Formats: sequence, C-alpha cells, structure tokens
Amino acid sequence: MHAYDEGFEPPTACADWCRLRMYDLQVLDDGVTIDLKWWNDHLEDAGHDIRLRGRNLDGRVVTSGKAVVPRNDLRLGSELVQTDHDGLGLLFLCAAWRSAHPRRRSARRFPNVFDAHAPSGRDPLGKIKGVLDYCAKTKSLPDNSRLTWLGWPDTPGVGVPLFATYLWAVDVHTDAGSAQLLDQHGVSTLVHEGWLEDPAVADFTLRRYLRYVGLLSGWAEKIRTRPELVEMWLVERWDARMAEVRDGSHATPRLF
Repeated sequence: MHAYDEGFEPPTACADWCRLRMYDLQVLDDGVTIDLKWWNDHLEDAGHDIRLRGRNLDGRVVTSGKAVVPRNDLRLGSELVQTDHDGLGLLFLCAAWRSAHPRRRSARRFPNVFDAHAPSGRDPLGKIKGVLDYCAKTKSLPDNSRLTWLGWPDTPGVGVPLFATYLWAVDVHTDAGSAQLLDQHGVSTLVHEGWLEDPAVADFTLRRYLRYVGLLSGWAEKIRTRPELVEMWLVERWDARMAEVRDGSHATPRLF
C-alpha cells in the first residue's frame, strides 16, 4: 500500500462496489450530455480556433445540438475536438465534460486561459499551451522552477479540478501514482470517512493532491481494482448521501 495514508483503510462498501464494476463500462463509458452550441459559441467569441463535437445515441460524431461526450473521448487527438492545438482543445473538452456531469460539483464556466500579463507581442496563450504540452509529452509535471507557490504549474484561468482532469486525460504519472480526477463531492466523502484534510478542492496544493492520489492508488491496490473506480465510488457515495437527505429518508443508501 502507498505510504501517504497508511492505516486509513478503504471502507468495505467501497471494496464491494469496486469489485462489482468493470473499468471500461463504469469509467470509460461514463458519458455526459453537453450543449455544443453554448461551448462553440463561447470558443468562437473568445477567438479560439477550437470546436467541440459529441456523439449521438448511436455513437456517431455530431457537430451541433446536444451531444454525448464519454470519458473515453477525453484523450489527445480525440475526434470530438477540432483544433489547432491538441492540448488546449482537450482542456476545453475536459471542461465541458466536467461541467455537464450530473453527479460532480462543477458549474458550467468558460475558462479564460489568456495570460493577462503576457508581454506585448507575445502569444497570450503561450503560457497555458506550454504547460499543457509539457504534461502531455513527458507524462509528468513541470519542475519546481515553473511552479506557483501552491506547487501547481501556472495555468491562467484553469482551476485545480479542471487541471487534474486534464492530467488524467494525458496519463500523467507521479511518485504517488497516476493522476486522478479531483471532485469536491469525492473529497467530502473522504473527509466524512475521517481523512483530516481541508475539504475545499479549489485550495488543494500540489502536495495535498499527491497525497490524495496516493490514497486512491493505495486503496485500489489493496482492493485490487483501479484508482478511477475508487474515485468514482467516493463521488457516487456523496451523491447517495445527499439524495437521502433530500428525501428525508432514514434508510441506508445503497452505497453505504
């Protein structure tokens, strides 16, 4: 087991849930419905040479209306992105997927990735493109000389949860394990289970994120499953808990 949280064992309900699920069906087929017009209008208005696409119910690529984006399409070179820069196009596809997910805590917000402090004559997208390219090509995070005081690379307009989604999509590896999604609902479940950390994911330092990744990797190793399934269980469990509160029921939720 990974050393980041030894002694903090995975709940039995988590182990049971993960062992009954298949990675391809549960994780990669996790699709959301996005509004292509909303995203593409905003991309055009912002001056990006990027357009998002989606799939219809038959899995065919569509370019307008409401369309499905499966998690499996969050990959560099995805056919759901028309772009002049693969990394930036993928980032916006990740933003669309996250914001449309019914069980994840993410409002629909268009990331303003332009560097407001770029010197005159320099590409205002150069900073974000450089970080995205580095992570995609090296499968790692930049060295300490290019990190902010929180430990993260300087990515204008991109919050920690969205950047973590991009890191997962390009398969970045760390000493703690492979990059994983970071969702407020999932972290809130961990805090409820006794993980003594600040629950606000927007304020996660890189060090705390790596501890979180190590925990997911350690639990997955112990359960003999994938970290993505552990992360999904955390999100699903919080959703089940909130549904119980809304319904005013005292019955035990199915994920407990």
